[in-house]
Amino acid sequence: MSDRRLDVEASPRPSSTHSDRSPVSQEDKPRARTPLPKVQLAIACFVRVTEPIAFMALFPYINQMLLETGVVDDPRKTGFYAGLIESIFAIAELCTVFQWGAASDRWGRKPVLLVGCVGAALSSVLFGFSTNFPMMVITRVINGLANGNVAVLKSVIGELCDDTNQSLAFSFFPLSMAIGTILASTIGGYLPHITDQYPYLRRSFPILEQYPYLFPCLVAGAFPLLGGLVAWIWMEETLPSKEPNKKSTRSNQEVAPLLAQPHATVHYSSTDVGDVRLEGAADHHNTDRPLDTEEEDEAPVSFRDLLTPDINAMMTSFGLLQLQGTSFLGLIPLFCFTPTFSGGLSFPSSRIGLAMSIRGVSTIFVQLFVFPWLSSKVRILKLYKALVMLFMPAFFILPICNLLARHGQDVGVWIGLSASMIFYAIGNMAFSCNLIMTNEAAPNRRSLGAINGLSQAVSSLMRAVGPGTTSTLFALSVDKNVLGGQLVWVVLSGLSVVSALVALGMKNSWKKQRV
Repeated sequence: MSDRRLDVEASPRPSSTHSDRSPVSQEDKPRARTPLPKVQLAIACFVRVTEPIAFMALFPYINQMLLETGVVDDPRKTGFYAGLIESIFAIAELCTVFQWGAASDRWGRKPVLLVGCVGAALSSVLFGFSTNFPMMVITRVINGLANGNVAVLKSVIGELCDDTNQSLAFSFFPLSMAIGTILASTIGGYLPHITDQYPYLRRSFPILEQYPYLFPCLVAGAFPLLGGLVAWIWMEETLPSKEPNKKSTRSNQEVAPLLAQPHATVHYSSTDVGDVRLEGAADHHNTDRPLDTEEEDEAPVSFRDLLTPDINAMMTSFGLLQLQGTSFLGLIPLFCFTPTFSGGLSFPSSRIGLAMSIRGVSTIFVQLFVFPWLSSKVRILKLYKALVMLFMPAFFILPICNLLARHGQDVGVWIGLSASMIFYAIGNMAFSCNLIMTNEAAPNRRSLGAINGLSQAVSSLMRAVGPGTTSTLFALSVDKNVLGGQLVWVVLSGLSVVSALVALGMKNSWKKQRV
């Protein structure tokens, strides 16, 4: 039977001062921002908060833990082992993160999120019972193998939002990580050796005396467990193929407003009632986002098809950015813990936690107030290119802090350290830009999990390479007194220059490749 096309055109409104506007002028008019799905976005962000807590709570105390458990007997040698413990998580994550992203494209986002949260909680608790280096490594491997949550959460936000509100939504992603970082710094900085602070706990909970780092690990593990339960109970499944009851409802909701608009035309095919094509009223509806009836027919693309030249360039730039970020986060606790005469700042765990909290608070401020405003004024790629240049001053200031510490200038040390953290926090907005660009580059919406899995695999690779390599370089420069223990900051400053040059060569032609 041949197809018949039925055109239904909405009758125009009575003439007015604006009645002579053409459809072209309406399409050129910027669309209003779609309201954010606040409850679902809040749940996704809460789950995101829990990931850095499980990953980073050990940063303030890991160097002291290595000394107390007898893994090392010299503070100058903690860098290698601390870096390895931090890197082993990312190495394990690298082995499975793309598979978790692809699994979420097939089975749904919620099951994968639950597995990741339970794995993070379990590994955190087991780490608190660690009394030797192999056990520390095994618990971190468990966490890494089970963790695909970051890639899945990126896909969830990409599916919850459209191109009018995704920059605002993605600004909450690094914000959530910053909140998690502050909580992790507080937990790791103030909760070890809890029985020394509250001696009465020794009688009630002698296990906390036997395992002085168990309490912060229990607290850190409670967060991802709670996040997994909240997501499983209250989060809606966003994978299109897993929400059949919403397809007809959403399509009806999208068609109805268009029938009331001038110049709106609906085309039906008699052989396929589900094939609905909408024209006009572009300023009232996001036509860039396909209907669920179209999404149902889409299939995730293969890994090979994802590797286009433009996406490769984007991932290369993101990898260099992630290498700088993870190296900075891994080195700050080590730099602060190392004795001043060896190139560090001689900070105890509590002051290390405070220093990391400054970075977290700065990140919250810029992500909450600065990034949404900037992203509405400047194109995302142009903003990204500017932000990646801010990592060099963040690195370069830290050797000056050591110089000030050697001369007893405590106030100057905190001013310099705070300035470095603020530069890093501002540059950290580049990660938000990359989140947006990654979702824009997805060939179709059913491939969001795969491309975010690829992005997270790149992130895991850099997190595997970064902390271990740079911590070892720092330890060697301290042990051999190379540049007063500051060689690593010179190397990272040079890396930031390379990263900026790669970013400057990027183009946004991946948008043209979306289907």
